[in-house]
Amino acid sequence: MTKRKIVIIGAGKLAYSITNALAKSGYDVHSVISRKLSSAKLLANKFSIPHHSNNLNKVPDEVDIFFLTVPDGEIKKVADKLSGLKLDFRKSICVHFSGVENISSLKSLRKKGCAIGSLHIMQTFPSNQIVELKTSFAAIEADDKKVNKFLNQLCKKLRLKSFKINSDEKVFYHLAGVYSSNFLVGNLFNAFLLFKSKDTKKADIFRSTSQSTLKNIFELNPAKSLSGPIDRGDIYTIKKHINTLKDKIKSSKNNQLKLLRKNYIVQSLSLLEVAKAKYGKLNKKHLEIEKFLKKQLD
Repeated sequence: MTKRKIVIIGAGKLAYSITNALAKSGYDVHSVISRKLSSAKLLANKFSIPHHSNNLNKVPDEVDIFFLTVPDGEIKKVADKLSGLKLDFRKSICVHFSGVENISSLKSLRKKGCAIGSLHIMQTFPSNQIVELKTSFAAIEADDKKVNKFLNQLCKKLRLKSFKINSDEKVFYHLAGVYSSNFLVGNLFNAFLLFKSKDTKKADIFRSTSQSTLKNIFELNPAKSLSGPIDRGDIYTIKKHINTLKDKIKSSKNNQLKLLRKNYIVQSLSLLEVAKAKYGKLNKKHLEIEKFLKKQLD
């Protein structure tokens, strides 16, 4: 059977890791298309891909698998442009890798007979450095048997842990990923910002608390892992935190600290919901904290 030829459209961070995994697994990545010719050339040269361009009109005729690794907001635009090409899409498959967009963003291609689907890999891609994808979880969204079979086979070859997801679940799935990863980065960034020590590396201090918390979360569950002033109903400490930040803002006029103070209040209110899950209800001390925090938002 003839090996199907893939075009990667979009040469950003995700594309490098996807292309690397495809190449290692024996897939024929035949072309790279990117808005910037230099980006397409860099990715194509790195993996010895025979064709690259910055023009969608130059997608080779022999390509029958389209992988869209463009930003989420560009998927529909790219799909619409592709659907306008004089190509026979009836035996083609188009897959996008967005966590936010569902397959409806590819409907213009579906109208041309192209089978459509999406595959979102729950992994972080902070740069063009290759991220190993094997053992990562991957959400398959497809309502076409051909695409579903193709994506399951792809996940098997790339050693991804695949699972099915419905279109209306996509945004919440991605939101959950943001909370579990991106917001974690933001919180640790703030931790590094707040504390300065000449004697000890900040990374060493916070590595211990972060790793022990993560261990408890995944061995127990998030609610049972809650500790700290919200958990124990310690309104004195919470007031001390907020008032100290307020005083620091006044003396330094630091806008980042203003944002951090608001963030502290909102996250503390969210942690009260965690406390409710842990204990079944909020006790008197928790309710006092809730009242105080809500006043700080006014």
